[in-house]
Amino acid sequence: MKLILSTLLVVLSINSHAFNDLEGCFETISFNGTEVTSGPSMENSKSEVFLVENQYYRDLETFKKLNTLVVSVFNGYNEPYYGFSNIVIPVDRGIWVGDENEKIFLMNEDIMYYSSNYERIKIDFFVDANFKIKGDIIELDMFLSSVRKGMFYDFTAKIKRKDCL
Repeated sequence: MKLILSTLLVVLSINSHAFNDLEGCFETISFNGTEVTSGPSMENSKSEVFLVENQYYRDLETFKKLNTLVVSVFNGYNEPYYGFSNIVIPVDRGIWVGDENEKIFLMNEDIMYYSSNYERIKIDFFVDANFKIKGDIIELDMFLSSVRKGMFYDFTAKIKRKDCL
């Protein structure tokens, strides 16, 4: 079974820059199977996927900043608050598998977290992010867990590509 999975991962592995077509602005259609209510500000109601050199997440050995794909999903408006669920994907780590219609990122390793108080913390980082692409629609199945950092995200969402304001 391990041999089959390893072979499948090698066959389906995609270039680490294959996430570029995921970047952009989006309208959230549903979050965890429920329609999302936008707030009065469309700018504050958008979801966004963007790449950034992250000052907080770093390589354990070299302490170099990691490039991260931030998946920021608008999950609803509850006056006066705009809600978001954010997944951070360290694209310098882990593995991308899939094709042009589906991209999966898998990672299970320790990285360095550099806090806003300049404290260096070795944290566990487990990410399983699935992007199913159907034209302008992307269906997300996102999971992120770090016990040492106290982070846990597990959600599904459907987002539709739109022009950035």
